[in-house]
Amino acid sequence: MIKNIVFDLGNVLVDFDPIRFIREKTADEKQQKLLMKEIFGSVDWLRFDKGTITNQELLLSVTARLPKDLHGITEELLTTWYHGLHPLPQMAELPQQLKDQGLGIYLLSNAPQDFYLFEETIPSYSAFDGIFISSDWKLAKPEHQIFRTFYSHFQLNPAECYFIDDSAPNILAAEETGMRGFHFRKDYSDLKQDLSQFIQL
Repeated sequence: MIKNIVFDLGNVLVDFDPIRFIREKTADEKQQKLLMKEIFGSVDWLRFDKGTITNQELLLSVTARLPKDLHGITEELLTTWYHGLHPLPQMAELPQQLKDQGLGIYLLSNAPQDFYLFEETIPSYSAFDGIFISSDWKLAKPEHQIFRTFYSHFQLNPAECYFIDDSAPNILAAEETGMRGFHFRKDYSDLKQDLSQFIQL
């Protein structure tokens, strides 16, 4: 029996689109590709998400690899990237709708410490019974340990949890640790159809 719904954040509740953030800063395609590669597509960004480097350390590492004419844009991107997180249609209200049905509502996301600068702008934020972000624990999806730590921290039975994430590897890892997963690809109707097997929407 499903008693808890666990949400990812980026591309589930909000639109995380780094190339859009970059295009708002520069129209030069070569610069866009380079910034995407060296910031959001880098191992450093994964470290940032995992909480093993700070925003300032990320900036220093990235600018060391980029030409000086991109240093200003890089600093601006790393200061403002989360301003571009917009609620996804229909998903924004879903946590509260499910909460109103008596389900436990949780967030399990790979997110840096910048999360605490924008957390209250998350759709249906007040509906969540628990928030679990990677950088607080120095763990990251799809590592199995982040799921196990999540269950333990909130005293949840994974068999009673339903996980919504946009990453196939994350869904596989969740299922391997005992939680049912749904690979969300910005199609609310598909999610609703799958969820309806367990709860009434």
